[in-house]
Amino acid sequence: MLGACGSGSTAPPLPHRDDAATGGVIRAATPAPVLSARPLGLADLDGWQWRSRAGHAAFKRARAAEAKNDWTGVAGACTQALAADPSNLEAAWLLAVANGKLGKLDAITQPLVLAGTGDFAKWAIASLDQPALQPYLATPIGLAWKARVQADRALFAAALSHSILVIAKGDLFAYADQRWYRLTRTFGAVVAAFSADGPHIAYLTHGKTSHKLEVGSVDLSTGLTTRPQALLATSAQLAYAPGGFWIAQPGSKPRVLSLVADGHQGLLLPTSATRPRGAWLEIYASGGTHVHRTPPGISADWDDQGLASAIRIASSNRVVTVPGQIVGATIAWSPDHAHAAFVAQIADHCDPATPTVAAYVIDTATGAATELARATHGLAIDWAGDRSVAIAGDDGVIIRELAGSQGQPLVGATKLLAPRFAPRCVPEPEPELPELPELVEPDEEGSEN
Repeated sequence: MLGACGSGSTAPPLPHRDDAATGGVIRAATPAPVLSARPLGLADLDGWQWRSRAGHAAFKRARAAEAKNDWTGVAGACTQALAADPSNLEAAWLLAVANGKLGKLDAITQPLVLAGTGDFAKWAIASLDQPALQPYLATPIGLAWKARVQADRALFAAALSHSILVIAKGDLFAYADQRWYRLTRTFGAVVAAFSADGPHIAYLTHGKTSHKLEVGSVDLSTGLTTRPQALLATSAQLAYAPGGFWIAQPGSKPRVLSLVADGHQGLLLPTSATRPRGAWLEIYASGGTHVHRTPPGISADWDDQGLASAIRIASSNRVVTVPGQIVGATIAWSPDHAHAAFVAQIADHCDPATPTVAAYVIDTATGAATELARATHGLAIDWAGDRSVAIAGDDGVIIRELAGSQGQPLVGATKLLAPRFAPRCVPEPEPELPELPELVEPDEEGSEN
């Protein structure tokens, strides 16, 4: 764990005279320890599921000991938890705090590095303010940890800036460079999320038993998450406004989920503003969502459902058509704007055996369209790079390169940030039965003449 502790530095320290040494021998100062960078996040999504693995029973005993202020018991139970499951980040964090409480400063670094690199936004940043760790942070190795956290802030933000955002196991994650970064910690309550193409994301949770609706936010520039705030258990409209997310619900005045770090960050504040212009999310009382968005740089004769049979690309003046109706709210530009991807409705009738939607990518210079995937229950599409797309379909989420025919499954991911488009189809009409010949009633004598 501490293979990063080094003795090298960019320049050797100046020698000093040790007055207590015999003969006035000049000795070099002990170099300060250094913690080099380790991979942030986890290598797979299952790594976050320690609550379902061996060691969680011991961790629960540690929490019970914590409630009694029994820090010796906490340390012992956390040690047992990590022996059974060395990747339990919660147990590693609690062990670091327990060792701080017990004054075992030399036993803090290993579990702290494990927890802080695994879930940087939660534990690395929190470690700088944790009272039990302040004596440790004043030691040479503690100062090295503080320097490591400051350096990792930029690495963490860079990873999030080019990540693909997914909902997996009921929480919001970022996936970049084959690493998973946890953004929300709701234990499986996230049902939808919304972004206005900026660093801030609003996420919505739905109680499994209470069905209450809550809203929180994530700042991708830092990875910091606000706790979800309660909304009314009814439909809602949500849009981004400078300084917060605007929210309106029937029977209530509009409110803003504040993003301003002035003591009100993460709180719902009343507002008299009307819905801001631009994209907005419609949330139904049933829990379903629908994005309303007009794609920039593209024009079309959209119908009242946001569908069009053809679109025109402003940059090249190309007209694009595909089988079916193009869904305007799903159009997404690649980071270099050389391509655009979208979902099209290809069937008007519900049939479990027949796909109803298809995902396409177009070359904006030529207007050529390529079909990427089909689905029966809906599709969402987003960009994972200049030439790779993420597609959420019937079987989860895959990342597909434009030059390849196969997709890489993101095992465990079920949704993208944008909700899937599922057409409001109608059942297939019943086939008309052929007309039967008219029956002739027999007379009273039974004669047919």
